[in-house]
Amino acid sequence: MARREITQFFDDLDNSPLSESEVKVVEFSFRGNDYIIDLSEENAETFANALQPYIQVARKKPATRGRATNRNKPQRNREIRAWAVANGIQVPARGRLSADIVARYDAAHS
Repeated sequence: MARREITQFFDDLDNSPLSESEVKVVEFSFRGNDYIIDLSEENAETFANALQPYIQVARKKPATRGRATNRNKPQRNREIRAWAVANGIQVPARGRLSADIVARYDAAHS
């Protein structure tokens, strides 16, 4: 027996049925919480118009920068240590590598 699944879309505000192309996904934040609602074109426009007076006098929140991570750092540090030992440079077996050693490694491999 064949099985067919059908996805139906509805406006979250008035529960009216929508085609996939009619769905407007609206994302917004309020009091530290993020929200997503699926709306019809008309309700999405009503929502945007209701917010307009507040948006006009509001400040944009500055973008926050996440801390950059380097997933390859442990491997890179092992390579730098091995290179330093092979070149007679004293390097600690553990802990942070000095900026000088890293710079010398980078210069030798560029």
